[in-house]
Amino acid sequence: MAVVSSISGTNSPFKMAPLLALADVAVVTKTDLVSQAEKEVFRESIRKVVPDIDIVETNAIQGTGLRYLMRRIVNQPEIGSDPIVLKGSPPLGVCTVCIGKKEIGWKNHFGVIRPMDMPDPLYRGD
Repeated sequence: MAVVSSISGTNSPFKMAPLLALADVAVVTKTDLVSQAEKEVFRESIRKVVPDIDIVETNAIQGTGLRYLMRRIVNQPEIGSDPIVLKGSPPLGVCTVCIGKKEIGWKNHFGVIRPMDMPDPLYRGD
């Protein structure tokens, strides 16, 4: 799921194209703060980037769209023992341990992770 704010501007879906391209659902937030015309333009901008994406418009103050969003989350398949693989590689600079990795889980990564003020590593991979 990609979460985008409706008040970020009608061109923001084009700027967030890589994020939207990897998502199954685009959750548009703060729809109470924009006009109906702006919502429609925003929705069409998302459709130009990813034509077949499912768009959920939400408004947390009134609860609009949250029922459908919760139904989408609940109906997702359970995470089992099968390895979880990302649709795309994380962007550079996210984490030196994660660069280029699509597999999720500590067993699939390498490197040393430790806070600056902690002498012993929190994680030491292969």
